[in-house]
Amino acid sequence: MGQVLLIVKQNARVPPRLKEALHRQFSQQGLEIITEEQKIAEDKILAIVVLGGDGTLLRSAPLAYRLGVPLLGVNLGKLGFLTEVTEEEAEEVFARLVKGQAPIEKRMLLEVRHRRETFLALNEAAFIKGPLGHMIHIKVTFAQKLLSIYHGDGLIIATPTGSTAYNLSAGGPIVHPQSQALILTPICPFMLSARPIVIPPDQELVVELLYPAEEVHLLVDGYVNRTFSFGEKIKIKKAPGALKLVRSPTRDYFEILRAKLGWAATNV
Repeated sequence: MGQVLLIVKQNARVPPRLKEALHRQFSQQGLEIITEEQKIAEDKILAIVVLGGDGTLLRSAPLAYRLGVPLLGVNLGKLGFLTEVTEEEAEEVFARLVKGQAPIEKRMLLEVRHRRETFLALNEAAFIKGPLGHMIHIKVTFAQKLLSIYHGDGLIIATPTGSTAYNLSAGGPIVHPQSQALILTPICPFMLSARPIVIPPDQELVVELLYPAEEVHLLVDGYVNRTFSFGEKIKIKKAPGALKLVRSPTRDYFEILRAKLGWAATNV
């Protein structure tokens, strides 16, 4: 029997009609719904359904990517930019997912190597100074050649999917999520000439500190936090393959961009 892994935001209240839709479209179609607390047989999982917000979806993305199964996010939060399927759309999307007809987009991820660990990022890897730290100096090489040296509070390396997250708040550009690109955006740069740059993702980036610093953090998609020390090199590249992200069946990317972020308002 195939399985659907259900991941629910901690302490979230799941509306009764959503529970009923899950039962009708999955259980009654012969699929077993399992949760994170149960023993997971990875070879039986056909899809992952997230009920919650973008943070819950980001934490679920590496598993969906590794298993090669669709990731469907139903928004129970406020913003829900990645979890773009609404409660009203959910049952229709569940039904289409079972039939193999759900709208799916492939999204690139970052592979971030830090010491002996490797992380996957759907949105970004961010290098940030600690709360009491001084300005930090970050050297970045691309394809074994110097790209830039950044002086300031830190640096964001984002995917196109992540371009509308932390990157956007720091002044970085919006890049269509089906693009293939890496976006480098400095955080509070010291130099006026320091500007975001978009580069191809086919070569490896290497990030290192030019000088010792009190406290520097590597944050991956906002939930992985590691210290980043002088003398270390963090290597970032495009992950092979792609994440299968289920889209809203009724709204396109630009409509969601306007509705959620107020982009390109037309009410002039």
